[in-house]
Amino acid sequence: MPKLSLPNPDTLAGFGMLWLIVLYLVLYDVLHIHGVVLRGFGLGYLTVLLPIWLIDGFKSSLESMTPHRYKNADEDLSKVAVVIACKDGEDVIGPTLKSLVRKFDPRQIVVASNGSTDRTCEIAREYGVKVLDFKEPLGKVRAINAALPYVIAPYVLLLDDDTMIAGATIPTGLLDQGYGAVAFRVLVKPETWVSKLQLHEYRKSFDIGRRYHNRRGSVQNISGAIGLFRRDALLWQIERHTGEFSGEDLQRTLLVHMMADQSHARAGGVVLSRSIVITQAPTTLATLYRQRSFGWFPGLYANFTNYLRIMANPRLPRLLRVEALYGCVFVCLLDILRLLSLPIMFFYPWYFVITYAAYVVMELPPYLRTGHVEPLWVILTVPLYGLFGFFTRMSAFATFVYRRLTFKLSHVRYFDDYRQAPPRAKFISAGLVLAGIATILVLNAVLNYSSYITGLHISF
Repeated sequence: MPKLSLPNPDTLAGFGMLWLIVLYLVLYDVLHIHGVVLRGFGLGYLTVLLPIWLIDGFKSSLESMTPHRYKNADEDLSKVAVVIACKDGEDVIGPTLKSLVRKFDPRQIVVASNGSTDRTCEIAREYGVKVLDFKEPLGKVRAINAALPYVIAPYVLLLDDDTMIAGATIPTGLLDQGYGAVAFRVLVKPETWVSKLQLHEYRKSFDIGRRYHNRRGSVQNISGAIGLFRRDALLWQIERHTGEFSGEDLQRTLLVHMMADQSHARAGGVVLSRSIVITQAPTTLATLYRQRSFGWFPGLYANFTNYLRIMANPRLPRLLRVEALYGCVFVCLLDILRLLSLPIMFFYPWYFVITYAAYVVMELPPYLRTGHVEPLWVILTVPLYGLFGFFTRMSAFATFVYRRLTFKLSHVRYFDDYRQAPPRAKFISAGLVLAGIATILVLNAVLNYSSYITGLHISF
């Protein structure tokens, strides 16, 4: 008899969330809408839907209309050590190190391999760099922490194993001026139509969003692909960073801002440099979904309390606190209303068409601001790409709750140790998460209680 293979419990909540959304749409349609509706258009409903779905487009349009500059400074590589935390990176570590040793002395580069089972360490040693071969899978954050005692330079360039610095300037002068950390402009290779959409997303995020915050040193997220930090700031974070991989870069950046509020610290905000680096990006929708649902977006919810701390601290830059408000309210909380109002967007074509058109219009200012280098089809696809992003955030939310619940049930030490939890605890956690979310969605489909929030009283 063939052995039955059980689904991976670590992805069960995320994938199950997609099926719950489909079932929610079907149930809502059967109970209230009864198929696609071309009549009954109401301007009042539209005024509720547009702010719920277009807040991201409004934000980027506003930021693109505000004058802002990159930060530039001199480069002194003698002050910099490079730390690469990686696991099973034999396919990418070689080109990355080849690019690095053109700029840095190999003795300035530390590769911290945490639990690699391939040729990562062997390839790294061929370039003459310092290799730390940790047999235990520590995770990215703890691998970086373990590498810091081997660093004597005052500044540390944290780099992913698939990030190519090419001819990028490392602006150490900005840290000399007192800034706490420096972000770089990270772009992707436009290999497929999926990566071309991501290229526009990255370009807009860095050249519009992050550059907008240069005025006050309030950049809220240094990409995990590359970032320049003070060594003392990274040491300060060892006891404060949770070590969680998802959102580790966001948490690290927010901690730099929090350190700036400590009287003993030498840190003065985070800025974006002009330098461009290239990173690998998912080339298919399936790999992109996995990256966002199980990698990136659970970190958004993991940093919710850090956002609240930033918002509550009047000594931090106002723009940073507004960005934290956006992350808490206009992304995390508004996603609840987006989910509850989703049947309207699917079964009332006029609302979808108008929302789509409005989003394209809002996308034009950042498109023009970034030099309209992407094909026009990318801009016309961005609203649908945004909808895809919403689905990945919903999967990420279910994944985040699953991980936290597994952590509680299994009594492991670190958040990321949910992976080592017993299968029974994992399946119980995934079942509880999906059952809880399903209950909320079914109740809304039956009782339509979201109408009291959105004003969308739809029943025939």
